[in-house]
Amino acid sequence: MGQEMPLTLISLYSHPDPSLLRLSVNTLWSCEYHGDAALRFIDVKSIQSVVAMVPHTPVIEGEDLGERFFLVEKPGFDVAIIAGIQENLRVEENIEIDSMDS
Repeated sequence: MGQEMPLTLISLYSHPDPSLLRLSVNTLWSCEYHGDAALRFIDVKSIQSVVAMVPHTPVIEGEDLGERFFLVEKPGFDVAIIAGIQENLRVEENIEIDSMDS
């Protein structure tokens, strides 16, 4: 029998557009999506980071580059921090309410 290995499905994108990368001082990684042909299964243990590819339609010098996707690292990380802050505010509010009731 074969050895079981946990896999995940990923989607490969093009290399970033060199013009947008240069104009953004290497901060905007704008890539093309290759559809189902670029789907690959990989070993879960090989994952080094999780990113999101967010749709956008850039225009450079009046030329529409069409629908592309830009890379965002650590999606949801900022939301988790904000959620933690909101949770702390709720706890503080409860303490104030409790102290007012006494």
